[in-house]
Amino acid sequence: MTTAPIPTVPFVHLDEQGEPCTTHPPATTDALFALAIVGSRASGFNHDIASKLQGLMMALDEISEIAESDPNLARAAETAHASLKEVLGILNTNRAMTKAPARAPVALADLVTRAGERVYVTLKGALPSVDVEVSSATMIHAMSLVFDTAGGPGRGRSLPVMCEQPPGFVTLSLPLAAPMTAISSDALAIATFVLARDGGDLRCADQGTRFIVTLPVSK
Repeated sequence: MTTAPIPTVPFVHLDEQGEPCTTHPPATTDALFALAIVGSRASGFNHDIASKLQGLMMALDEISEIAESDPNLARAAETAHASLKEVLGILNTNRAMTKAPARAPVALADLVTRAGERVYVTLKGALPSVDVEVSSATMIHAMSLVFDTAGGPGRGRSLPVMCEQPPGFVTLSLPLAAPMTAISSDALAIATFVLARDGGDLRCADQGTRFIVTLPVSK
C-alpha cells in the first residue's frame, strides 16, 4: 500500500481510487489563508499568554498564603488554582502544535482517545494494540477534525469504527453521521495535509458516506 503525496493548495481529500474526491467540495484558498492568519499569530499569542499566566500564578500563590486563616477564601483560591491548571494544559497543547513536527511512536488507542476527547466524540469498536509513527500534537488535532466532521454537530457523539492492518499501516473506517459543510471541507483539507506529511492519508469511500484514515505503523 502506498500513500498519496502531500497535496498542494487547494488541498483536497481523496476517494477510494486515490483521486480528488468529487462528492465533497474542496477547501478554497481564501478559506485556508484565513485560517493561516490565525495560525501565524499562534506562537506570539502563546508566548504573551504564558507570561500573563505566570504573573497570575504568583498572585494566586500569595492569595493562598493570606487565605490560610479563612476557609471560604481558601476554597476560592483552590478553585482558581484548579482553573489555572486547566488553562495551562490547554496552552501547552497549543504550544506543542507550533513546534516543528517530529514523528515518534504513539499508541493508536491513545491517539484516537485523545483526539475524540478534544471534540467530544467517542469511537466504538476494537482498536488493534499497535503504535503508529506520527507527530503526536498535530496528528491528534488532525484526527479530531476528522472525527468532528464525521460526527456532525453537538457533543457526546458516538461513531462506530472498523480497523484493518495492511502491511506497514493501520486503517480506520468510520461513517459520516451528518452531511458535510464548507467548514467541513476546510477542516478536512488541514487533516489531509497533516496525514500526508506523516505518511498516511484520508479518503472518502462509498460515495462520500465513509472516511478511511490511514496511519503508518511504527517499525
